[in-house]
Amino acid sequence: MSADGYFEEEAEVSDEEFRASSDEEDDEADDDKNLDDLIDDNPVEEEEDDDSSDSDSDDDNDDDEEVVSKKRRRRDFDDRLEDDDYDLIEENLGVKVERKKFRRLKQLSSDEESETEEKEETTPVDEREQIANTLFDGADEEEEVAPAIPSAAIEEDKMYADLDSEGEEDSDGDDFIVDDDGQPIRKKKDRRRPRYTDQALQEAQDIFGLDDFDFREFEKYGEDQYEEEEEDMYEMYEEVEDEGEGEVKPKAKKIVKKKAAKKSIYDVFEPSELERGHFTDLDNEIRTADIPERFQLRSIPVRPTEDYELDEEAEWIHKHAFLTSPVTQQDMSDPLSSEASQVGGTMHNNKSPETVGKIKEALNFIRNQQFEVPFISFYRKEYVEPELNIYDLWKIYHWDEKWTQLRTRKQNLKRLFEKMQNYQFELIPHDADQTLPENIRPLTETDMERLDAVQTHEELRDVYMHFLLYYGRDIPKMQNAARAKKKAEKHKEGEEAEGVETEQPEDISGTSREIKQAARKGMYGLCEQAGLDGIAKKFGLTPEQFGENLRDNYQRHDTEQYPAEPLELAQEHVCPQFPNPEAVLHGARYMVAMQLAHDPLVRQGVRETYRERAKLSLKPTKKGLKEIDENHTCFTVKYLKHKPVKDLENDVYLKINMAIEEGLLTSTIVIDMDDHPGYQTYFDEIKQLYYRDEFSSLVQEWNKLRSESIEMALTKIIYPQMEKELRGKVLQESKDGIVSNISRKLFNWIKIAPYQADQQMDEDDEFLDGPGPVGLKVLGVAYSDDKNTPAFGVMIDGDGEVQDFIRLSNLMLRRNSYRKREREQKESDMEKLKNFIAKKKPHVVAVASESRDAINVIEDIKGCIAELESEEQMAPINVELVDNNMAVVYANSKMCESEFREYPTYLRQAVSVARRLQDPLIEFSRLCNPDEDILCLRLHPLQDQVPKEDILYSIYLEFVYRTCEVGMDVNKAINHSHTAQLSQFVCGLGPRKGTHLIRQLKSSNMRLENRTQLVTACNMGPKVFINCAGFIKIDTNAMGDSTDSYIEVLDGSRVHPETYEWARKMAVDALEYDEAAEENNPAGALDEILENPDKLKDLDLDAFAEELERQGYGNKGITLYDIRAELNSRYKDLRIPFHAPTNDERFGMLTKESPDTFYVGKMIMCRVTGFAHRRPRGEQLDNADPVQITETRLWQCPFCLQDDFPDLSEVWSHFDGNKCPGQAVGVKTRLDNGVTGFIPTKMISDKHVKNPEERVKAGMSLHCRVTKIDIEKLQVDLTCKSSDLADKNNEWLPNKDDYYDHEAEYKEKRAEEDLKNKKNRSMYVKRVIAHPSFHNINYKETEKKMEDMEQGEVIVRPSSKGQDRLTVTWKVDDGIYQHIDIREEGKENAFSLGQSLWIANEEFEDLDEIIARHVQPMASFIRDVLSHKYCKNTQGGKREILEKILMEEKKKAPSKIPYFMTLCKDYPGKFILGYQPRIKPRCEYVTITPDGFRYRQRMHSSLNSLLRWFKEHFRDPIPGATPRNHTPMSSHTENTPGSGRSFNLANVDTSLLQKAISTFPSQVFSAIANMTGQQNPNATPQLLPGGQFGSVSGYRNQPFATPQNPIQTPLLTPSYPIQTPQTNPIQTPQYQPTPRQNWSAAPSTSTTVQNIQSVQAVPPQPRTTPRSTPQRVAPAPAMDWAKAAAQWAKKRAEEKTEPSPMVESTPLAGDATPLIDEQDK
Repeated sequence: MSADGYFEEEAEVSDEEFRASSDEEDDEADDDKNLDDLIDDNPVEEEEDDDSSDSDSDDDNDDDEEVVSKKRRRRDFDDRLEDDDYDLIEENLGVKVERKKFRRLKQLSSDEESETEEKEETTPVDEREQIANTLFDGADEEEEVAPAIPSAAIEEDKMYADLDSEGEEDSDGDDFIVDDDGQPIRKKKDRRRPRYTDQALQEAQDIFGLDDFDFREFEKYGEDQYEEEEEDMYEMYEEVEDEGEGEVKPKAKKIVKKKAAKKSIYDVFEPSELERGHFTDLDNEIRTADIPERFQLRSIPVRPTEDYELDEEAEWIHKHAFLTSPVTQQDMSDPLSSEASQVGGTMHNNKSPETVGKIKEALNFIRNQQFEVPFISFYRKEYVEPELNIYDLWKIYHWDEKWTQLRTRKQNLKRLFEKMQNYQFELIPHDADQTLPENIRPLTETDMERLDAVQTHEELRDVYMHFLLYYGRDIPKMQNAARAKKKAEKHKEGEEAEGVETEQPEDISGTSREIKQAARKGMYGLCEQAGLDGIAKKFGLTPEQFGENLRDNYQRHDTEQYPAEPLELAQEHVCPQFPNPEAVLHGARYMVAMQLAHDPLVRQGVRETYRERAKLSLKPTKKGLKEIDENHTCFTVKYLKHKPVKDLENDVYLKINMAIEEGLLTSTIVIDMDDHPGYQTYFDEIKQLYYRDEFSSLVQEWNKLRSESIEMALTKIIYPQMEKELRGKVLQESKDGIVSNISRKLFNWIKIAPYQADQQMDEDDEFLDGPGPVGLKVLGVAYSDDKNTPAFGVMIDGDGEVQDFIRLSNLMLRRNSYRKREREQKESDMEKLKNFIAKKKPHVVAVASESRDAINVIEDIKGCIAELESEEQMAPINVELVDNNMAVVYANSKMCESEFREYPTYLRQAVSVARRLQDPLIEFSRLCNPDEDILCLRLHPLQDQVPKEDILYSIYLEFVYRTCEVGMDVNKAINHSHTAQLSQFVCGLGPRKGTHLIRQLKSSNMRLENRTQLVTACNMGPKVFINCAGFIKIDTNAMGDSTDSYIEVLDGSRVHPETYEWARKMAVDALEYDEAAEENNPAGALDEILENPDKLKDLDLDAFAEELERQGYGNKGITLYDIRAELNSRYKDLRIPFHAPTNDERFGMLTKESPDTFYVGKMIMCRVTGFAHRRPRGEQLDNADPVQITETRLWQCPFCLQDDFPDLSEVWSHFDGNKCPGQAVGVKTRLDNGVTGFIPTKMISDKHVKNPEERVKAGMSLHCRVTKIDIEKLQVDLTCKSSDLADKNNEWLPNKDDYYDHEAEYKEKRAEEDLKNKKNRSMYVKRVIAHPSFHNINYKETEKKMEDMEQGEVIVRPSSKGQDRLTVTWKVDDGIYQHIDIREEGKENAFSLGQSLWIANEEFEDLDEIIARHVQPMASFIRDVLSHKYCKNTQGGKREILEKILMEEKKKAPSKIPYFMTLCKDYPGKFILGYQPRIKPRCEYVTITPDGFRYRQRMHSSLNSLLRWFKEHFRDPIPGATPRNHTPMSSHTENTPGSGRSFNLANVDTSLLQKAISTFPSQVFSAIANMTGQQNPNATPQLLPGGQFGSVSGYRNQPFATPQNPIQTPLLTPSYPIQTPQTNPIQTPQYQPTPRQNWSAAPSTSTTVQNIQSVQAVPPQPRTTPRSTPQRVAPAPAMDWAKAAAQWAKKRAEEKTEPSPMVESTPLAGDATPLIDEQDK
């Protein structure tokens, strides 16, 4: 169970314990028990016995009644209607209804029942009429029958109404009982009544309408069934009462036919509709209770308290609400605070210590006197100002709730502590010498003091976790012991089980059996059970001592050293759970770590440091890399490295959290920067506080254990918890900052005063009637961007009611349209609008800011008004632009639909825009309805991430403050329903009380003539009256002529009724009336003062305040000054006068953009609308030089470049007629938000653009960046240059965070680019080739498709090497495919087939020739191999399988040499020829070509000739192969015969060697040739074409990359395993010297610099050759080297280059293996 959950449970237990002492809590508990009866289709009402003598009955009856009352106790409200309710129903229905007075229920006779049955069978009626008859039956007994039981609420209201009168009858004492604080306590009723009453039903029908109800339908439902069920219920109760005397048989019930149940309110309306309209019983309680509604709706109700608690709470609120800084940087300033910048977070206002006293006064007003915040702010200023404003008071009110919750939880936990103390005390034996067992930690007063010192919920959670660590396993034992003790006491007293259950209802579920303890224990419990706590205590410091060391940051307590070695001590505790000393020490470390991690002091110290040093790092996921672009909210923080959490600002973390939840970012929070060398971690700092400063091996061993324990406590336990806690706190601060921004935005909207017209009104104009501008007539205009949707104008009178409207279908057309019909339609609408304005004479015109077109609409309306001013001498009328954000929401709301059902949407918007100009406060309050339409306003981009309850709470506080400042005219709300929503924001009222007040006045058809009627007529309680009276204003000027009652002029002012006498006293003193004179009439003095308020200036209000303070009224200095200001101007509007929107505001209204959504550098989409031209001027025209186009012989304008003039004279006519638009200088565009854009010609492209019309066309959409914003003209400059769009230099992108990790971003980009390049290599261009074998597929798709094809079949496909390449893939065998690269030449375009196709150096005409001449011969040779008897399947050419087969065959016939063949999957187009001459098998590769089989550099036309040659020459040395270490025939190292010395070129600079050789005379080369001709035949084998060395079995086959062109020189005769150049086979001489020109042109050969470097890098090794039969080679005669080189080049070009068949290396590309990029796929 979580800490919070356990605290809540403890709170419930405590309520049960103290329920007997509080009747109010009893009532709440009864309501909770009866939640199942919320929907009651068969309600039963019981008679209440008013006879007070019932309480004097005998004890047995008392006991029985007590038992029965426990089972049938319910509370509800009377469902009978009063006269006011009947009047309201008749007013809505339009018909007379029968009225019924309250009377007792009676039982129907059997005859009446039978009559009712017959009526049910014969008369089908409407059920609704039955309900009406049930509600209104008995009107004829109205004067005779008195109410059975007046409800407590009614009696309370009557007493409040008679507060000022005497001699009236006292209300029933049983119905009004007060506690010690004077609070009413309701008497508990033993009545069983329906949850939803008929009175509530009538109110609901009044709200939801009665048009669809026919009450005749319900005539068949009378009171018979209701009374019958009630009687049956009484019979059951009688049976229960008799149970006290013994077992009684159930009383036989009278069997009657069951009647249809009476319809309840839940049968008519949905529960959600009832809650929406506030018609539940809970709403009735709130409505009638004499407590401010907002106090009742608070999650923790406002409760009175003592003075000592107020002192503690004031100190606590001052510290935590005003002095404690937030973790992050948040702008939490209230709208009334100073505009000075608040650095370091503004959640607190840094109130001075003197503020504590003011906070205490405010708390006293709120908790003990039940004054709501606006009342304190306006009428108790002396006690809170200047330190506290109204927002500070609301903060105190909010933190009072937190304080109450914290205090309650502390009390609950303290009770738990006390119970555990008592349990431990009972465990102590009676022997005084014995103590608690060693493994039990006693709960001492220190723990109690630590709990009392808790100041925050985090600290309370720490204390609770500390408690659970040591005592959590004892809680079930404690509870079982307590239950057993109580049960024993009850048995001892001899009481029955029923009585026990009644007195202790919380133990009902646990009396029969004990609480089972958890069978499974945690790690700490196992360690404790094994006795490891004994080792944990020997670590030298208790957790409390270490916590104090950490708190004080020095070693306050020295570490005690245990004298034994840790392993020796651990040996004593070895057990099955911990089988060795190491495990014991690990368990002990775990216990110490847990104890340290749960110590409150340690946690608090770590918490403070963690919040101060916490650092946030962010990294995007794969999804985030794609989705977080420059327009994403997290773009500037996509990569973060070690950003301090305290530096986060505003809503940044909320955006980060959203990205984390969406899987776009990953985040880590650390306290240390481990990647910084030399950085001292927090662990390194605090571990010194646990060390013992000695250097002995014993101390070092224990220090190591201590260090490991602290590290475990930090990293495994505390840090993860602190991270979770910090994330939650930072997230909540971000949300609180958003709520604060929303409050400030709404504050700025509703702080605007009603519009005041500039023109002088006529004397009879209603604009000047009454206090303030209440007679403003407004013409509202709303339109749509769609020209086919008509616009509307609506005329609103001074009270906000619709007078008339006009439809303007063509308002959005242009006056200068090129279509005549559109111009005529536009003029027609303008004339219609002008006549409408002339007739209605509005004071102002309000135009909705739908889009940029509003500017044109305003200009059109101003034109009409200007014509009226000149034609009819009409006074000037202003035209104002009004934001339509609220109008759009209102027009689509259910409330507007019910009010203006027939109106189209834009006509509704026009009404809202006009009313907003009249009074923004009233119009915005209309959205504060049960549907919560106010949330549909876009108050903040992230408002959807904040709980709507928090937003509504903040919004409603703004409305409460502004409504109380302005005041509410109740009579106006009665007459004009659109202003009634303000009633819920009056101080002391709310949605229920405010609506009820207006409904009461409406139902009684009366006006509120004075504030006293709130008590006398509206039955308002004294506390609610005191709170709301000063904020309800009455128009006394309008009331004076229409009533004979006394009119109190102060009721139309902000003066509170409690200070009326002081106001009269001030008036009398200002007029200097003689107190004894007859003319000393205070009321007359007030009237005279109101006419001439200047006389109040001479009053000495300070002396008056001192006199009042002397008389015991307290300090009233500010109040007196407020009274004087109010007498000067009653209810003066303190709001800011309306002003035309600034350029910034107008830009936001028309574009719906903000600085966060539209800024310089933003990338946007725009549509080309035209081109901008610069007209030539006179001098330019004079110097113009038209050009004649040679090809067409036409003339061209040098400015606009028009080139269709047949004659030069027409060009000049083009100039003279002013038809030349001039040179195009840019592109005109339009953005989606209506802003016009301009792209200069130079900003169109990075390349030079002469004429923009050649690059873009009208209607084209372009990606652009904003380079400049002109908010006044609603224009922007744009650029669409590729370099600006890419913005690699970050010139336009938003600025990155200061802790942005650019290095990580660079690495990610590089990795992404590499991956992209790798993918691009595998991409191919789709080709258009008409051939049956061609397919546009890739490598993998090709191999998959070939699985079902026959051997030798071909697929031609595009190549990833480029558009001039193709790849031919043919099937060698199952799972073996060869890919051949084809080069195309002579292509017509990128998609067609080349005219000539090349494979290596061989040319083909078309694909068919390639298949016939190249592929099919190889396929035929492969089939020969597959059909040979010695061909084996070795799973794709696995050598180990082939060698195994060879060895088995050799064992069968040792005298024979077995050989087999197998196809090779790794090298398609080759097969392996394996044989075993002696001990080890040998494997060689054979290459299949279209010409035959190539084996050991020899071509064989058939497989048989190959095998024949192989059998004869398998012992010959392998051409081109150089053994690495030893010869196959010898196990010892032997030098090559005939080579006493070998050339070592490893350390020779080849460039110098080439230069030296190039200077040799020609005869030197002849000498070298002669010398090489006499070479020993046992020397290193000759260089052969094929390019790679190979070896027979017995050698390790190692592939080498061999250059394809030779360097023919004897100096390169290798005596070491290096890369040997390839040459063509030459019979004699074996090595030919390289021509001189080849040396000088070394880079042109295939021997690259890399080859040379590889030669230099290889160290010399002994040269050995295989031992074989010497072969003499005759010396070659001298030859012409130039001729030899030419012959060699010609021969080289003719033959194909093929790798050696003996080498296990990758063949050349296009021959056998898949392409590199295809393999990557």
